[in-house]
Amino acid sequence: MIHKEHEPSEEGEAFLSESRASEDASTSVPELRGSRRRGAIWYLRILVEVAMAVAIVFLLFSHSKPARETIRTTPVPRLPRKIYKFVNDPKYTHEDMFFNETTTLHTLHSWIPLSTKSRGYVVINNHQNYELPEPYQIQIDRHTEGPGYMMSSFHQLHCLSYLANHFQRGYGGVALDEEVAHHAAHCFNYIRQGIMCAADTTLEGKTGDGPGEGSEHECTDYDALLEWANEHAAMEWRNELMPPESIL
Repeated sequence: MIHKEHEPSEEGEAFLSESRASEDASTSVPELRGSRRRGAIWYLRILVEVAMAVAIVFLLFSHSKPARETIRTTPVPRLPRKIYKFVNDPKYTHEDMFFNETTTLHTLHSWIPLSTKSRGYVVINNHQNYELPEPYQIQIDRHTEGPGYMMSSFHQLHCLSYLANHFQRGYGGVALDEEVAHHAAHCFNYIRQGIMCAADTTLEGKTGDGPGEGSEHECTDYDALLEWANEHAAMEWRNELMPPESIL
């Protein structure tokens, strides 16, 4: 008897194709999941890189941005800060400085290097580019006048020196004339406003050196201030030939 080879029926073919489809599906599911996982990782990586770029830009901008904004434009740069300890320096003040006028003047003479070589006047040629008041006409050199300004910190030093000098003279019995009275009143008021403007917020405590002495203050770097002001100074006012009684 001749046996015919078994030929798959339509039902068998359908079952077989269904089985193969399930096998194909079972093998494609992990591939699909892997593809989705790779896509999610790729998007996460892009997100992290964008976040890092934003953070870097922010840090660069925050470091380059001035720590404190000025309300008005000024040619004076933002000067560095420095820690200073407040101490009683006998070079500038001492307990015996008011005993006589000569001692007072010699002590105040030591203040002169605290101001600039032009006594606080600075030349600002392009003053129109800034929010500044109308300048003085000052002596730039022996032959030339030009626009200039007085820097307030040096004006305050002059006023304090003036008050110290005339305090001693009054203590010594010299009568107060009208010009001195008016100038002194101006200086007291000017220094008052200067103190309120700077508004030093240092919290002072016990130091063993007396009230306020020995405390550390964060201040403008005074050497940097003098350097800038001297670079822009008007005609030199002080020199080595000044008598020891000359003051600011």
